[in-house]
Amino acid sequence: MIRVDRSPGKPRRKHAASGRREGEIRMLTREKLTVVQWRAVRNTPHHVIIAVSASGGSPFDEMLERSAGLQAIVDAMHSTHPLLQEIADSVHIMRAQDEIRSWYYTLEDAQRHPARLQDKALESMQHALDALKNHGSPEDLLHYGDFVMSTATRVARAAREGDLFGVGGELISSAERQFIEQLEGLAQTRRR
Repeated sequence: MIRVDRSPGKPRRKHAASGRREGEIRMLTREKLTVVQWRAVRNTPHHVIIAVSASGGSPFDEMLERSAGLQAIVDAMHSTHPLLQEIADSVHIMRAQDEIRSWYYTLEDAQRHPARLQDKALESMQHALDALKNHGSPEDLLHYGDFVMSTATRVARAAREGDLFGVGGELISSAERQFIEQLEGLAQTRRR
């Protein structure tokens, strides 16, 4: 049933079932996701940070890159999207890091390599995008995909790979670029 709201100005149709005005877009919130879906959405940016930073470079480069990634997540508190604001909440950041650390230490030493970390990040991204596609709008997918991609790029640009005391090297290594392209391809296919 559709009812008409006769408030001053232009009359707008209002959907009785949802209480929403026509043309108004409701953004997805954590409450509309299951615990497993929320965990995938929340943890994916953290998996992406680790996957990009482990692609190469020195331990110092990894430290700089992970710091930049964490800052990208914290900066999401300024987002207009409520789901991204939730991801940036300190409690959720700590829970995501604890869960990823626990997952990492369950791996055998032979499985603790960049390819495995990238596979996990891609798998987590796929689960997160599936949840958003099932419960959200195309705008939710776009906001989330852009957030994860910008986080990955920010991590990759935080330290030059193959440099000597800041001289030479490349801003984004070929391994980082390849992973980011895979991530982008996944985000693009889910938007369709």
